[in-house]
Amino acid sequence: MSCNLFDLIKKYNILILIIFGLLLYFSSLFYDILDYDDISYIMNNQYLNGRVPISFFDFFKPNFIDSLIYTPLTCILYWSIIKLFGISSFVFHFVNLLFYIFSSIALYYLLKKIIKNDSISFFAVILYILHPCHIENTVWISAMGYNISVLFFCLSFLYFIFAFDENKKLNYIYSVIFYILAILSQPIAVTLPVILFLWIYCFRKERLKESIICILSYIPFLFIYLFLYKQSVFKARFDNFFEYNFFQKISFLGEYLFNSFIPIHLCPIQPLPYLYTIIYLFIFILFIYYLKDNKIFLFFCLFELVCIIPYSNIFFPLVIPIADRYVLLSSVSSCVLISYLSFYLLDKYKEKNILKFVSFSFFFILYLGSFLSYLPVWKNDIILWNYSYKVNPNDINVKKAYAKILISKKQYDEAINLADEIIEEKPNLLDAYELKIKGLIGKSLYREALDVCFLLLNKVSSEKQWIYLCCFDIYINLQEYDKASEYFNYAYQLRKQDDVNEINLLARKRIILSYINAEPEKYIEDFKLISDNFKILNDNGELLKILDDNIDYKEREELLLNYLKNYKSKYSNEIVNLLSVMYMREIYRANALEMMHAILKDMNGVQEFINKGDDNSAEKIYLDVISKNKYMYQAYYNLGVFYIQTKRQEKAKNIFSKMLNINPNDEQVKQLYNSL
Repeated sequence: MSCNLFDLIKKYNILILIIFGLLLYFSSLFYDILDYDDISYIMNNQYLNGRVPISFFDFFKPNFIDSLIYTPLTCILYWSIIKLFGISSFVFHFVNLLFYIFSSIALYYLLKKIIKNDSISFFAVILYILHPCHIENTVWISAMGYNISVLFFCLSFLYFIFAFDENKKLNYIYSVIFYILAILSQPIAVTLPVILFLWIYCFRKERLKESIICILSYIPFLFIYLFLYKQSVFKARFDNFFEYNFFQKISFLGEYLFNSFIPIHLCPIQPLPYLYTIIYLFIFILFIYYLKDNKIFLFFCLFELVCIIPYSNIFFPLVIPIADRYVLLSSVSSCVLISYLSFYLLDKYKEKNILKFVSFSFFFILYLGSFLSYLPVWKNDIILWNYSYKVNPNDINVKKAYAKILISKKQYDEAINLADEIIEEKPNLLDAYELKIKGLIGKSLYREALDVCFLLLNKVSSEKQWIYLCCFDIYINLQEYDKASEYFNYAYQLRKQDDVNEINLLARKRIILSYINAEPEKYIEDFKLISDNFKILNDNGELLKILDDNIDYKEREELLLNYLKNYKSKYSNEIVNLLSVMYMREIYRANALEMMHAILKDMNGVQEFINKGDDNSAEKIYLDVISKNKYMYQAYYNLGVFYIQTKRQEKAKNIFSKMLNINPNDEQVKQLYNSL
């Protein structure tokens, strides 16, 4: 029976691995794009999403695309996916899963070559695919590079064995190329030259001297990569890195070893497990001592340690000191050792073969249970950080991240409570006050938010700019525009002339004032600043003409409407608002500011009528606003949604049709219109 089973597995092994991987991760194909780095570092990255033209060679410049590490090949893949398919969570998850499955198949062939046993190799890869720690790098889009790197790592190792055994120079070249691709995908592969040396030491010891020259061919590429990696790290936000003493850094080894073999402590951030280090290093030393003559066992024990050491924070500071994705490569060893102990050593030292099935089944069930409980954690940001908070309720960084996500999902009460907890524990942590202010603003508790701002202004002597900008936002919502302007000026006086991001942020804030005060000239001036260079919009230069002071209102209006009709742009909202400002100044001239303020006040008061059930008054205000300014886009949108809520679909359709006449590329309005 078992013989037939193994024969069947041997015949269809690759197909079984593919189906197994697809079945395990099928539900994850429909998971969200996470706010946890996916959106900020990939989807909103102006280089990766195509908003800024980029050449192939630009990807290889250190930190060119605002990444904390040097992974140009992975970034090229992100860019290619967005270019071909747009921002699609399904496509990103599917591509990531494919790389995971491909890397598993490459690993299977590599293990067969090293171990020379189909059954041990197959069941080791089954455990590898099932390993719960791999959920992070397979479901989290930002960790895609790990799977790509392991794929090329395995191919490089495999071709090195081919080259070394068959003495074919072409295979050496292939191996080096795959190694370069591996380290350009993720630094997890940097240890390959050491691993190759260990393989020769364990399995080809008689050719050890000869092998040195072969391995040295990888070293120049390794040092070039480490130099570029270092450039990226030091150009990045160094404040994000954690500093630990030497013993703490060593203690990370224990956590990685624990999760590599028994993955039950699963979380993006873990505590420091001093005890794990002592226990596992003792067990490793004990096993290596007693089984040092077993070449396979010795090699994979050393493989595990070598792959883990770079992520112990000893050589490079890590943004996240402990993460499941760091064990992706080292877990190859744990999966092999479990399979090897189950299928070979138990056969050798025990008479009852049933023990190998009991041994393997124990780990299979353990991994499967952990996998099924942990996979749904990565479905969306709320679930992920809620899980992290439950596991590490005292971790300040987890609390901050969870509060930030809660605010983005408009769950303000819990976010404010978390911010208060952090403030109580760390009274001088400004991030916590910022989270509380955002939560209060989200709840429309503007006066309470102002009180926190004023408390901070009295508390701190520096870093006041962001507090002034918070006051600006609050006074805008309170429609106290003079006060808003006053606090903007305070923030503007603290600007750094050489900080482009800060200048752009201030321009985005000032553009709000220009809109509210119906000042098209100032609006255009700041619009020019935030868009940096209109050429990046791929508009053939048409939009540049609006900057010409010699053209009149009608010509500029036509230019903007044509632009909205012909080009997709991240600035379409700003362009519609510019139309609104220009219209106010053209129609009402000297009274434009007073009229705009009156319109905004009327729109702000609509909700009061809706709350009272006075739908007629609410509708009349929106229609009156639109009659006063035919480009008051927000009034159209609010009215359209109001019509949907009050079951007047035809009127809603008519409103959305008018909006699409102004901005035909508004995808959100298109969806609403089509749904009607």
